[in-house]
Amino acid sequence: MKNSANFHILQQVYNFIAERPGFKSKSELDLLLEFFSAIHEDFPTAIRFDSPGKIVGKFGSREIINIKLAPPLRDKNEFLKWVYQQLHR
Repeated sequence: MKNSANFHILQQVYNFIAERPGFKSKSELDLLLEFFSAIHEDFPTAIRFDSPGKIVGKFGSREIINIKLAPPLRDKNEFLKWVYQQLHR
């Protein structure tokens, strides 16, 4: 996603992931990795999960997202608000 993700695009990505089979049964970490993979800008390389609780990739001006304080992904409004704040720090 070029030039920092806007909230509308984040909502679209979330809705797309929520419609995939297994959304309700996947682990929180799996869902987070799916979401951040979808908004990752550098498609030739994959995102990386770095312990403890960091996702490394290219997300606008951010390269590291600390997911330890992320609200549950299934709480759509809180999660999207949190992601937006992380990407626009």
